[in-house]
Amino acid sequence: MIVLTGTSGGLASVVLDTILDQNLIPASSIRISSSSSRTTSTNAKAAGIEVRHGDMAKPETLVQSFAGADAVFLVSYPSVGEERFKLHKNAIDAAKKAGVEHIIYTSLTFGGVDGEHSTAGVMNAHIQTVQYLKASGISWTIVREATYAHLWNNFAGFLKLDKTGDCDVVVSHDGLNSWASRQDLGEATAKIVARWQDYVGKTISLTGPRLLTVEDIVKTYAKHTGRRVNFRVVGPAAAIEYHKQHKTLPPEQEDFLSNWASWHVSLANGEAAYLDPALEQLLGRKPKDIEDMADILFKAETNILDTKDLI
Repeated sequence: MIVLTGTSGGLASVVLDTILDQNLIPASSIRISSSSSRTTSTNAKAAGIEVRHGDMAKPETLVQSFAGADAVFLVSYPSVGEERFKLHKNAIDAAKKAGVEHIIYTSLTFGGVDGEHSTAGVMNAHIQTVQYLKASGISWTIVREATYAHLWNNFAGFLKLDKTGDCDVVVSHDGLNSWASRQDLGEATAKIVARWQDYVGKTISLTGPRLLTVEDIVKTYAKHTGRRVNFRVVGPAAAIEYHKQHKTLPPEQEDFLSNWASWHVSLANGEAAYLDPALEQLLGRKPKDIEDMADILFKAETNILDTKDLI
């Protein structure tokens, strides 16, 4: 029995659908842990998959939700706030209490090849979680997910794709990153989850097919749309001040800007400037590139600026 968490989210929903569509795990061997006690997946409903209430903020619910499972697919909580590691810790402790043998955890590809140290604020909770998981006594697999390609405009100064005319893109720093389709990442992750016994004690880095800077993507966007964009690298302090003055984010999210600026510092330090063949090998095909997804990534109708978790 394997328990899947986070299946209402963008990554784990693909993992769940891939497992069912490709018959990677029998439906009878899958359970969903959900804070809402229900699933939005039509596939899961049709397959009769059990759903149990499991809330990371209420560890006692997780123990019951994980009970009887051999493995738990622990998707990182969708926030960059301080509560993230605390909630992950709750899940790991609950899994241990429930007698779970193995945890598959989703991290990010910041922090270089080993992912153990990073200047990116978004990576801090992941590093803490991985360290805690490895010391927990539960066997583990770490799946490091590349930056989702559809988030490129968050990196590009929260560029609003529904606007027209000339614009500035102001960032603190820039550097190479591997950008990948969340659909591709979810499908590859599903194959790891389904064969977790083959990946015990292993860290798998799922990088995109090509290294591109934020400026590279902005240039591709400008060429694709005809919009003229002035790309500016100004350092963290100036970038933060620019976005505060221009009210790029709602006032309640402005404190996040220092975290956002740190992503670019990490890119400039080369933390994401590496490629790994694992994604292509797991998919059995070339992963989608930015150019392949341009019609989706560069239109507001198909790529709404997503800042809801930036608190």
